[in-house]
Amino acid sequence: MVPLLIHGLGCGGDTDPAADRSRYRKGLEDGACTLIVDPALRDDCWVVAAGRGQDQCVDVVAPRAAEECWFRLAEARSDASFCSQAGAFADSCALHVLSQGFFRWPEARGAQPGELEDAVATRIVSSGLAADDMRPWSAWYRYVIGGTRPFSRGGCRQITDAERQEACWNTGVAVYHDLLNHHRDTGRFPCDRSPLPLALQTPEDPELDAVRAARTDLCP
Repeated sequence: MVPLLIHGLGCGGDTDPAADRSRYRKGLEDGACTLIVDPALRDDCWVVAAGRGQDQCVDVVAPRAAEECWFRLAEARSDASFCSQAGAFADSCALHVLSQGFFRWPEARGAQPGELEDAVATRIVSSGLAADDMRPWSAWYRYVIGGTRPFSRGGCRQITDAERQEACWNTGVAVYHDLLNHHRDTGRFPCDRSPLPLALQTPEDPELDAVRAARTDLCP
């Protein structure tokens, strides 16, 4: 999330601006935001504190700042139940917390597409999203496909639900583009026509071979 802009003081002269800014700086360090007089500075302090798991979002005055506060709190605590209060950020919040959770889910390690589908559906619904929403499924398939070496979408064939299988195939293309971008940006794409790194090898996947061939930006 983009940190909120710090607005100018508007306290009507009831406090020394320099002293209030000093309280703000201290609050950013220790979460003691209550004594800050300027509402915008105090809100921003609470938003930063939420990123450390401190729950004072109910005290945030500005609606947009409050939404960001709940998002950051949900992220910090890995608890999507806070996302329902994140307003315009609610869906993004739930997707983010859900995606984070895949990396901390022991059963997910080494899982393949088509496996754990019932458990994943339960996690999706628990995060506040719908089980037929393909966005969280795409996040799951990104997780399980992303670590395959050589890169493979073959596991998508094991998915029995047609819509999810399509989401898996499409997610694989997006992930492969990300891998190509990473190798390009780090100078690791073999522009000298040497063998592809294992992460970019795509056994028996002509569509991904075509994706790679069409990327004219990979080499100078």
